[in-house]
Amino acid sequence: MAEHTQLNDAIDIRTTTRAYDPEAIAEDQARQLSTTIEAVNTLSGLHLQLIRDCPDVFAQANASGHFTNARNFIAVVGPKHSSEGKERAGFYAERIVLAATLYGLGTGWVAGSWDATAAATHCSIDDDEELYLGITIGNPQEHMRHLSSAFESLSAAQRDHRDSISVEEAITGMTPDELDSAPDYLIKGVRAALKAPSAMNRQPIRFSYDPQSGEVRAGFAPEATGDHLFNDLGIAKLHFQIGAGGGTWQWGEGAPFIRA
Repeated sequence: MAEHTQLNDAIDIRTTTRAYDPEAIAEDQARQLSTTIEAVNTLSGLHLQLIRDCPDVFAQANASGHFTNARNFIAVVGPKHSSEGKERAGFYAERIVLAATLYGLGTGWVAGSWDATAAATHCSIDDDEELYLGITIGNPQEHMRHLSSAFESLSAAQRDHRDSISVEEAITGMTPDELDSAPDYLIKGVRAALKAPSAMNRQPIRFSYDPQSGEVRAGFAPEATGDHLFNDLGIAKLHFQIGAGGGTWQWGEGAPFIRA
């Protein structure tokens, strides 16, 4: 439970970082990240990689002001043409994001706001793999002030940095009375999932709960579209699992959550 408590803290303060200090990631932090990435790759079967000092990948985004001083990224690489691979990538790469948050680093998932072709030249990508997405990473702008900020201040910034749907909107098919009597882990899990990043901040993931069986499932909102839905599904599932205090998801849209 200690790990989940720490990761809950990371969920409560993580926001997308667009402005970075030019100072390089410290070598001890880079080693910590690399060790975490190696462990996650072993668990997930993915090929995540920390790529440093490649400003060419973000030259246009930096010039336009979309980013400031973006130059490092985590390459999210996995099997070609695999929706499960993309879901696993969301789940496991977001685990790296939360670890980086605890290290005091800033991150941001990127799909279109970078030069993916240039990024691929800096990565190791096997013939049966593809580069799904990237995650910018580095010291946030004025990072010493960031590191000295109180947890309550960072948590408030996370709550206020974007609009969000409600817990009631995120859980489908339940009456107000059923929600009032829903188990605590379900509400905590959904609240954590609503703090997850998603493509264009659309929050396309919805949860269902069967009071008779106690079964929780996750899937897409009926109106959800886009190329990154399975990535978003994996990210939301991780946040839910951490917020719920444990358990295991099966892979796929509509797959159940196995309560620990």
